[in-house]
Amino acid sequence: MSWTSLVLPELVLAGTALAVLLLDLFLAPDRRRLTAYLGLAGTAAALAAAAWLWVALEGGTGPATIAAKAAPIAGMLRLDTFALVFKLLFLAIGLLVVLLSIDFVERRGLPVGEFYSLLLFAVLGMMLMAASRDLVMIYLGLETTSIASYALAGLLRRDLRSGEAALKYFLTGALASAVILFGMSLIYGATGSTDLAALMTSSTVRAGTAAWFGPVALAGLVLLIVGFGFKVAAVPFHFWAPDAYEGAPTPVTTFFSVGPKAASFAVLLRVFGPVLGPAGGWSTAMPGAGALPTLFAVLAVVTMTVGNLTALSQRNIKRMLAYSSIAHAGYALVGLAVAAADPRGLAAIIYYLLAYAAMNTGAFAVVIWLNNRGTGDDVADYVGLGRRAPLAAIALVVCFLSLIGIPPTAGFFGKFYLFLAAIGGGMTWLAVVMVVNSAISVGYYYSVVRNMYLRAEAATEADGAVPAGAATAGAAEPGGPDSPGEPVPGTPLVGAALGLAVLAVFVLGFLFEPLARLAGLAGIGM
Repeated sequence: MSWTSLVLPELVLAGTALAVLLLDLFLAPDRRRLTAYLGLAGTAAALAAAAWLWVALEGGTGPATIAAKAAPIAGMLRLDTFALVFKLLFLAIGLLVVLLSIDFVERRGLPVGEFYSLLLFAVLGMMLMAASRDLVMIYLGLETTSIASYALAGLLRRDLRSGEAALKYFLTGALASAVILFGMSLIYGATGSTDLAALMTSSTVRAGTAAWFGPVALAGLVLLIVGFGFKVAAVPFHFWAPDAYEGAPTPVTTFFSVGPKAASFAVLLRVFGPVLGPAGGWSTAMPGAGALPTLFAVLAVVTMTVGNLTALSQRNIKRMLAYSSIAHAGYALVGLAVAAADPRGLAAIIYYLLAYAAMNTGAFAVVIWLNNRGTGDDVADYVGLGRRAPLAAIALVVCFLSLIGIPPTAGFFGKFYLFLAAIGGGMTWLAVVMVVNSAISVGYYYSVVRNMYLRAEAATEADGAVPAGAATAGAAEPGGPDSPGEPVPGTPLVGAALGLAVLAVFVLGFLFEPLARLAGLAGIGM
């Protein structure tokens, strides 16, 4: 199989992004929706190409053979089980976000060509990050995603909050990228290589013959943790996330909450999986490396606790879901904390990211459902939604139950897998903290559910006022928001994306056992 076949999904996606830009130049304004459909078709084609690669490399003998058959591509990329799982995830996320954004982009007057080309380039960067076996390629993929994301955050050009979101995201993202690059330079200085496979097997790394290797390489790894801590919005590197999520267009916020976060975790797994794994990696030659699990455990506890407690006081649902996203990053970090003692930690992160992508995309899909009618940013906008849009309300309840961790949803199995890994890794106290934080999260999810089903709309209708967030949310849409108490009709595209997300929440739960095995193979194959 030629190297072009091995990167076929990336080639299809890059070609689609460029075609979207070119097509947008020649279409009349009233026909530019065609560029959205082209982006949708190209993403679906890239997803099909990734699935074809899976079948072609599997060869009918099991996913484990993918890692054995796939050779490095140009010395920089690797097509293994791990890379393919994340490529399929990223392309599925891109497909859902495109579906969710078509009506939103049209109603808000966003530049169509720029929106979809930037989105596809961001997904392309994420795919490169997951497949990278070299620090330089990781950085190139990271910057491809980051630069496109900064621009996406500011596409609501007439909204000051969107400009603020883009600026804050850019400034903190640029700082994080600089920290990551500095960490990579220290690792290169200590080892003389940027190739991850070479770093794990070199005699210098294994034996630690250079006296200065340990402190310098360890400092580089810590800087990578700090830099990617920004990218996943781990506490105390999370301050940009609530403002960026609130100000960005809601489909972009949906993308931020699942896509770049999952890609950053993929890089953390690529780099730290071998370090923390059973073989010991660099820890045999690096005094102080044994403290990395403790560092990840502290980050996990602080992140999930601060995220959940702060979310309790939020009245803007995008900010609430931003802090929820921060808390879920803390749950995922539990897997890295226990990976050195229990190999299930790495597999648990992979499965949890799959589950989180489905349930969080579904939750934001309902927000977009309301945004398309000029409302939905404020928690008060959900009063009576159970009557006004019963299908959307039921879907949101399902996603919230999964985010809390209620069976039989994927969120329950994801947290259960992390819980088992924490106990197996000798960190039972960390598992207890997870359970306590899951209980805390019930409070802010319930506040929305209470509004949908248990609060009356009489007070709002009596004074003729619209809910608090509606005026702002609907300002850009001609005709303004719907009147309180009126039905909130959806659109077929948003309904389809929401249906797929909710279906995935249940399917990932029902298929927990085979998916957990697959996640374990992906973790071993790194």
